Amino acid sequence: MELSRAVVLGLGLSFSLVALPRALAARRPRPAGPILPEDTEPVERRWLDLRAPLEDMSRSCGAMLRAAGIELEHRLPELALGVWADPGELRQAFGHIVRLACDAMPRGGVLKTLARRENGQAVVSFMDSSLASGHQPCLAALFDRLLAARQALAAQEGELRASVLLVRRIVDRLGGRLYAAPSALGGMGLTLRMPLAAAGDIHQAAQAAVNRGTLS
Repeated sequence: MELSRAVVLGLGLSFSLVALPRALAARRPRPAGPILPEDTEPVERRWLDLRAPLEDMSRSCGAMLRAAGIELEHRLPELALGVWADPGELRQAFGHIVRLACDAMPRGGVLKTLARRENGQAVVSFMDSSLASGHQPCLAALFDRLLAARQALAAQEGELRASVLLVRRIVDRLGGRLYAAPSALGGMGLTLRMPLAAAGDIHQAAQAAVNRGTLS
């Protein structure tokens, strides 16, 4: 049985209307935004001295620092800053902060850190110093601007914003805070605050280590 021309045209129009939304959906651009890497490594939190990963920054972040012409300057307390954390998480967090500093600072600058105890917390101030070039500190300003950004960013700034969001997420998971604030080193800087591990926590960590050795 032959179909009339009108029926054929009607069927063709129906198929077109069904396929059109799918075609438009396939062509519709996805919302712009940073893609944060998923956590792929197991987290093993334990008591550790926060001074150790800070001192290790010159090695773990050495390639970035040398490429940007940035030096590190630490001021660490004599007493341990015990915190509960995964060493890999802290290393990753400090790496993102260094990456941001390398982008914010001119060559020849110094990234200063001041670690201390305040009201039951381990506190670290990060401050960019560019006295030789006369630049004002800009690490905190870049951090705040990227954190508050809502519009689409250029590729490089989009990657930096992803770093900012990721380091905030890591610090939040550790029960801490990372924010821009007036620095104890002078001017605006980044401040990291984490709860100090109590003496009871240290004893539990030592006992857990003994138990692991007994069972192995």
